[in-house]
Amino acid sequence: MIILYAEAVPLQYGLSSPAAPHVGRTWPNVGANLSWMIIILGLVGGATTPLVSKLADLYGKRRVMLCCSAGFLAGSILCATTDSWTVFLIGRGLQASCFALTAIAVGLIRDLVPRRYMPVALGALATGFGLSGVASPLIGGALTDAYSWRSLFWFLAVYMAALVPLMVIVVPETKLRARQRLDWLGAILIGAGAALVLMYLSNGQAWGWGRPSAWGYLTAGLSLLVVFYLWEKRAPAPIMDPALLRSPKFSVLMGIAFLANMVIAGAGYAMAYMGQTNAGELKEQIIAGAAAQAHLPVDAMQQVITFDGGLQYALGLSLLGYAVRIALGSSVAGMVVGPLGGLWGKRVGLRAPMITGMAALTLSMAMFAAFHASWGAVLTANMVFGVGVGLYFAASNNLVVETVPQESTGIGAGMLAVAGSFGTAVGTAVVTAVVSTHPFRFTTPSPTGQGTAATEVPQVYTDTGWTLAMCVTAGAAALGMITAWLRGRLIWSIGRVSCSRSGLPPTGGRL
Repeated sequence: MIILYAEAVPLQYGLSSPAAPHVGRTWPNVGANLSWMIIILGLVGGATTPLVSKLADLYGKRRVMLCCSAGFLAGSILCATTDSWTVFLIGRGLQASCFALTAIAVGLIRDLVPRRYMPVALGALATGFGLSGVASPLIGGALTDAYSWRSLFWFLAVYMAALVPLMVIVVPETKLRARQRLDWLGAILIGAGAALVLMYLSNGQAWGWGRPSAWGYLTAGLSLLVVFYLWEKRAPAPIMDPALLRSPKFSVLMGIAFLANMVIAGAGYAMAYMGQTNAGELKEQIIAGAAAQAHLPVDAMQQVITFDGGLQYALGLSLLGYAVRIALGSSVAGMVVGPLGGLWGKRVGLRAPMITGMAALTLSMAMFAAFHASWGAVLTANMVFGVGVGLYFAASNNLVVETVPQESTGIGAGMLAVAGSFGTAVGTAVVTAVVSTHPFRFTTPSPTGQGTAATEVPQVYTDTGWTLAMCVTAGAAALGMITAWLRGRLIWSIGRVSCSRSGLPPTGGRL
């Protein structure tokens, strides 16, 4: 039941991210800002997760998980009913308020599950029971093709409404509490700091990375995060022990989480968009529209119109077709590998699954960049991608448990989720920034009769843009793999590492 409840987070992403092209048709004027339906998840999730995770450590993990469900339910209904892009983003932000569910679930499993079963249980948490992985592409494709993208959010609302009473009945509340007061100032500082930095990272392309007004967000956000760290060193009851941030094991894990989630979010956004673009249908619509505007027959316009940029990636699949032919590959692979990765880490240490997972992500992005003109090639790359995702999450969840004292599991997993939220926002923003510099254009005779006129097609990008974006994500995955390898040799491979320098008690376990 804990895993099903926590699956609300990846489930809403698995349903909504592939449907982004359909959402874009409802609001065609938003252009590249369509990516904000994904970016805002990282923005709000990163800002609220530390506070929500700390509340779980203080007042009870099950209790706080139930409170999170209220925001998720309200956001789902708002997204399903609104005709306003702004209100839709508000609904997505309310959904993101439940991002801490996964982090809290790690602590709840640690408190309730016998230790010998914990690695496998946390590995299962990484990929769920298949609803968010295997079922979400099929559910999302069937609902969207039969009704509309709004039905996805109605499904999410029903899903959460059905699980709340079951959670109350089946799952006991943990008795473990962190005995201290809530550090409200620390929560405000880290929440505001994370939000401002994510605003800059998400909007830098549109604002201009070097503009003083844009830099103001970054500078203010980083300043607040520095003040947060300094305050936490002096606070009588810090929201997070600064010793955790100084711990080499934990800081390296946060860095890898940032890079891994950057890859996962960027690749997920790109694959869904590329797979559902229909080149033939798109060009026919452009020719018909241009002919109507120029008051010419379609056949005549066909002779004079030219297209700038290739669409070799455009597979022309429906959302259900994309789910069956491509998305299921990564979903099934991740669901199987997640628990096995936890068991593997229990036997040989968690360094090997982490490095292998990041290596699989690197390989999949390289394959996707080089071979994406057929659904078979994309499916193969996506299966390798699923293996990487399953191994990464299995290793990272178990490493939190082994690295963080038990009474701080909630906030430790929460800080890891913050790093992941940063990665989600940055990955989506980077992919959007790269492809936006390679728009798909068509050229027609100028209305004045002098020369030609070039027009950009909204929300459609060239093959070169998507290839470069996947190369960037491959580089991020490779950096994460190298980080895990180099730092792992110094930290994770020595078994039980003394935490005396960082002020943390030894946690045991085989790292």
